Amino acid sequence: MKLWLDTDIGGDIDDALALLLAMACPEEIVGISTVFENAVARAQIAKRLLQLGGKGEVPVYAGNGWPRKAKTVYGKAVNPNATPLTYCRESFGDVVIEKDPAVEALKAAAEKADGKLTVVTMGALTNIAELIEKYPQTAQKIRCLCMMGGAVHKNLNEFNFTCDPEAADLVLTSPIPKKLISLDVTFLCEMSAGQVQKLQECRSRAVRMVMTMFRKWGGKMILHDPLALACAFSERFVGFGKGNLKVELEGSFSRGKCADLTDFNWDQMPKDDLLVSETVKNEDFLEFYVRQILALDAALCQAEESSGSKEWAAEPPKKSWTAESG
Repeated sequence: MKLWLDTDIGGDIDDALALLLAMACPEEIVGISTVFENAVARAQIAKRLLQLGGKGEVPVYAGNGWPRKAKTVYGKAVNPNATPLTYCRESFGDVVIEKDPAVEALKAAAEKADGKLTVVTMGALTNIAELIEKYPQTAQKIRCLCMMGGAVHKNLNEFNFTCDPEAADLVLTSPIPKKLISLDVTFLCEMSAGQVQKLQECRSRAVRMVMTMFRKWGGKMILHDPLALACAFSERFVGFGKGNLKVELEGSFSRGKCADLTDFNWDQMPKDDLLVSETVKNEDFLEFYVRQILALDAALCQAEESSGSKEWAAEPPKKSWTAESG
């Protein structure tokens, strides 16, 4: 399996936490694209974190900053020139990213992978919607879309869908195999104070960067995006059922909300190409996440201590997540 991440890293800390988990996994990360508002700055953040984690060879591409239609999100104007995490600008301001357009790079990766590419989306679905519209045959070569987004059974406008409702609706109704990991289950994956403290005590540059971002960002450490990433590899943590969803595109306050068309009001059949999260083994996943990051930190520390230069690579994991027993 090959992995592509599409992310709005630079806002809530869960994107960066997911990138740490991706660096701890044995599968190959073939590319990363960024989305929403200042996609260039977001790409620089992702690239810097990859460099600190010994994965600097992974290409990172800036994607779409403008949503397809939305000019405001939660009443605030969309600003493609906004700089996320300005308080960490010194950590990524000089980073060089790839020059190719993100959607063209994703197209090339999907064609090269020939059915073995899994795409994990952790932000607005603008880039994926563009791929589907411009290159529908190539989009069909994606093995699976694992999407963090939506709130199927909660009365909430989830951020990723609300940033670009038109893109979310287009992707949800596409025939690509999809897993939707929604706020219904991700909200249950909040790290305890003790678990956060374990990450605070890590010594590698990559984990320290993420924890610095967390302290300055503030808020809770909820593993929204890491759970979606884990679902690309493992069926251990989330239970799914077939779904049939539409995204509200019109309402002043409801744009971006999900409508479940399988309920007794709409009474439509579920679709074979859409799996929607229903249950989560949240405690198991939280323990798994911390264990994986501590192992990554140990490997990175060893690599940093054994090399006096900035160019090094950590030893890759030896076994897949699905093979892990404890």
